[in-house]
Amino acid sequence: MIDREKALGRADLRRRTKAVMQELRSNPDFLRASEQCVRGLVKLYSGNRILNRILNDRGRVIFGIFALYLDACPDEHGVGLTVTRIASLCQELGVCSRGRAKAIVMLMRWAGYLEAGPEAGSNRRQRPLVPTSRMMDVQILRWRAILSSLALLHPPSRKAVELIEDPVFGKMLIRQMGSRVEAGFRLRHYAPEANLFAERDAGILIAWQLLVSGGEGDVFPPEMPVPVPVAALARQYFVSRAHVLKLLREAEQLGMIRRTPSASGSVQLLAPMRETMLNLFAAIFAGFADAVEDALAEYEGRQPSAVPKVDFRSVPPEATPFSF
Repeated sequence: MIDREKALGRADLRRRTKAVMQELRSNPDFLRASEQCVRGLVKLYSGNRILNRILNDRGRVIFGIFALYLDACPDEHGVGLTVTRIASLCQELGVCSRGRAKAIVMLMRWAGYLEAGPEAGSNRRQRPLVPTSRMMDVQILRWRAILSSLALLHPPSRKAVELIEDPVFGKMLIRQMGSRVEAGFRLRHYAPEANLFAERDAGILIAWQLLVSGGEGDVFPPEMPVPVPVAALARQYFVSRAHVLKLLREAEQLGMIRRTPSASGSVQLLAPMRETMLNLFAAIFAGFADAVEDALAEYEGRQPSAVPKVDFRSVPPEATPFSF
């Protein structure tokens, strides 16, 4: 039986997020902000084997948020991030299975992103994990790439960029972000066609690499053919050439790209691909803008708005709830 209150809350969350996206996309600086953001994220992940294996696809990005979120939100016994808590949360929200969650925890510990923390709470057998400075450094770089771009559209994000290395503000921001994901915020609701890339290893990064490959005189997203060096992409994101080729073939079958004649290989990004990627960035910006406003309110001593609230601007009266 579906919980009616949760269902209505999620419908309202989507309706309001969609309204914010529309306003962001109407801003004349939206394309500039999106291009700046995608270039920053591509630069962050390019050539980094560990990041590409741990935090590159949709499920692993959400997993990284949940790891920080649970660490910042101890339970009633004072226990923060544990394997049991994150596995249960991921299974409950359909992010991944308990088995995969446990495997990712092991991989993150091996890579130096998580480590054993001090005993907490009354249950001494339940020793929590804590994010390492390496984990926080990566998140700060990612947040900076997104928030410095969002600041072109959303003035409060300028303050967030200034505070991004403050650990107190960082915990407030991750609590706001995590609570929205837990309440049902998913990028796939606003750019469903991007799932083709988001569900593949390095898929989104390959798509974003195409976005920033336009030549001189082109626009963003590029409308003219862009080069597709398959072998170089495979090396850059630590996947096989067959993996890259399969992804490109599937994107062509879905009408997202068109292969064009070229000695070294090139594709043209078709209108559905360009629109999908712009919707994806609008959704990323909308989610961050809302979390930033409530985190700043908490940081400055004001009472933040209740979650899920994504309406930092007025919602058009004609807006209606979106279906699931």
